[in-house]
Amino acid sequence: MNHPSEPAVYGDATVIAPQRHSSGKSLYEPTRIVEVFMAGDVEHAKQVVRRWCKESPCCVTVSPTSFIYRGGEEAGFVVGFRNYPRFPSDAYTLRSLAAELAERLREELGQDSYMSVDHGTTTEWSTTRQGG
Repeated sequence: MNHPSEPAVYGDATVIAPQRHSSGKSLYEPTRIVEVFMAGDVEHAKQVVRRWCKESPCCVTVSPTSFIYRGGEEAGFVVGFRNYPRFPSDAYTLRSLAAELAERLREELGQDSYMSVDHGTTTEWSTTRQGG
């Protein structure tokens, strides 16, 4: 198999020539991570995410989490969006997708709020509560 000695360009991603131990190729993109944190049932959230991913093709992670705060504790989940080098995305698109899914989850799970964290830039707390 003939491998280039210099990185080649594949779409917007950079293809790095395989190392001797690899028979494939690797794609690299700038790291972009947006995570949405919300209270609620993680299994219900996964059902909503599955439906949403059929309408808006993308790949996300869903992980259970616990919110521990002054006066209580709640179960919840984290939805993770990553800049996947196979289908690269710019920061604006990633944030927009995360906001769209967060609003759908908030509505379908009957939640009042969520937090969106765009690693390296901003953290947003969005709420429908009167007076915040």
